[in-house]
Amino acid sequence: MKERIINETIHQIHQKGFTFTISDLAKQLAVSKRTIYEHFSSKDELITEVINRLISQIKEKEKQIAENEELDLLEKIKQILICIPTEFELMDIRLLSDLKRYHYNQWVKLDQFLKEEWSRVLLIMEKGIEDGYIKPIYLPLFIELYLGAINQIYDPKFLLKHQFTIGEMLQSIIEILLYGILNKK
Repeated sequence: MKERIINETIHQIHQKGFTFTISDLAKQLAVSKRTIYEHFSSKDELITEVINRLISQIKEKEKQIAENEELDLLEKIKQILICIPTEFELMDIRLLSDLKRYHYNQWVKLDQFLKEEWSRVLLIMEKGIEDGYIKPIYLPLFIELYLGAINQIYDPKFLLKHQFTIGEMLQSIIEILLYGILNKK
């Protein structure tokens, strides 16, 4: 039942954002609110579980990409940097701003993960520099540029002007950071 509740919560987030209610959830699951509260003490606890799932799925996906011998180094970097679980990639980017507004502690946890979990990417990028695939750059600056771009897309002013999914935004950021803006001639 817990799994059904989490899956429906993700569906409700897709549909209504973070403003869905436990009543909405109960109605969609055809259960009582009490049933939901038997598994989760609050909506915040439920959102925390969704964020924990997101983080654990990202870590697992990153591990699979890093260990995939069929991918070249640049493709590994690219895929890891745009790594989000399938069930989250079509979410509207404005949901991140809503997460910050309505469930700040959970947003902080996600933001902290995005800022601190770089060991796998750094190892791959260092190997790329050693092997000559990547220019010898200051990797902490690359990470700060990446994080700055991601933080910019959290900004409500930016979000009002653009209608992109999280997956589309991450793809664009990585294309610009890895390949620049010049066409090859």
